Amino acid sequence: MLKAVLFDLDGTLMETAPEIADALNDTLARHGLAPVALSLVQGWIGDGARVLLGRAFAHAAARGEQPPTVDGAWHEFQRDYDRRCGTHSHVHAGVPQALQRLRQQGVACAVLTNKPLAFARKVLDMHGLGSAFSLVVGGDTLPVHKPDPQVMRHALAALGVEPQDALMIGDSVVDVRTARSAGVPVWLVRHGYPGGPLTGSDAPDRLFDHFDELWPIARA
Repeated sequence: MLKAVLFDLDGTLMETAPEIADALNDTLARHGLAPVALSLVQGWIGDGARVLLGRAFAHAAARGEQPPTVDGAWHEFQRDYDRRCGTHSHVHAGVPQALQRLRQQGVACAVLTNKPLAFARKVLDMHGLGSAFSLVVGGDTLPVHKPDPQVMRHALAALGVEPQDALMIGDSVVDVRTARSAGVPVWLVRHGYPGGPLTGSDAPDRLFDHFDELWPIARA
């Protein structure tokens, strides 16, 4: 019996890459580095903001530029993203309705993201989704982050739910690996940031196109 659905955030519930790219380019410009295209940023999302910043700096170095260290620029990137958070993002179609219907059926909804917790809560609140979730686990909530199995186990324990009674909804190989590590079924939306081929052990149990396809499972 389904008791909880655990959602990834970036790319799954919301299109957030444009504002992440805005913040990243703010930081790059401050250091005299060339801006990066949205398509590159979409490919870098999934492993957390520090990793994303590191990928951007590695890209700059590969172009012959001289970026700062991630540690040296981390706090300013946080300030840039705090200013941009919620300004150039949108909730995917059908998400609010699916969340409402799941909760009406008694299914707990949670967010598991590698985005720092403060930013995850801010973007959810700015788009009116903050109250929809019983739990939000950010990339800095624990000493580890997705796909480490401790993240899913922590969430399941907090919700009081067994793996077989939960479902992970994401958009990437990171989400598949997170779910598989704890024995949780996993579905992926097609509109996100996959981060690699969704094949073999990284293939989800199901791919879907619209959140209208999700909520009826609460009746199963």
